[in-house]
Amino acid sequence: MRNMETKKEQSFGVIPVFKENNNFLFCLIHEAEGHWGFPKGHQDAGESEEETAKRELQEETGINNVILDKKSFIEKYSFERASIQYNKSAKYFIGFVSSITATTPENFKKEILELRWVNYNEAKQLLTFPEAREVLNQAFEYLKTEFS
Repeated sequence: MRNMETKKEQSFGVIPVFKENNNFLFCLIHEAEGHWGFPKGHQDAGESEEETAKRELQEETGINNVILDKKSFIEKYSFERASIQYNKSAKYFIGFVSSITATTPENFKKEILELRWVNYNEAKQLLTFPEAREVLNQAFEYLKTEFS
């Protein structure tokens, strides 16, 4: 049995949050590959983690006015494709937005099928992967404790 090649990848993203009264709404993206998740992507040379997260948010949702919280949450997952084992991690920052207007820019419409602002329970139902739901759970508990 031969050893499988392993690749590690790290990405950075934002959990977009709009607070209305004591309710939190989250912006999820429906990716062309079929799954629902939070906006994220790979770091460009010279970018900080926060800069990467903000750029990816802007590219995928059009949101460019966001205040990142200091708290972050890690999503780890792995999968195998074409005899390569991928070990991925995504670091998400909570990003507070002042309005729930968001549209995918034209040049990203092949990657992002839909954006949706949803409450916590709807987000739990929509998020495709258990690792993303765990990040949502941790973020929601933090938001309730710190910002309710």
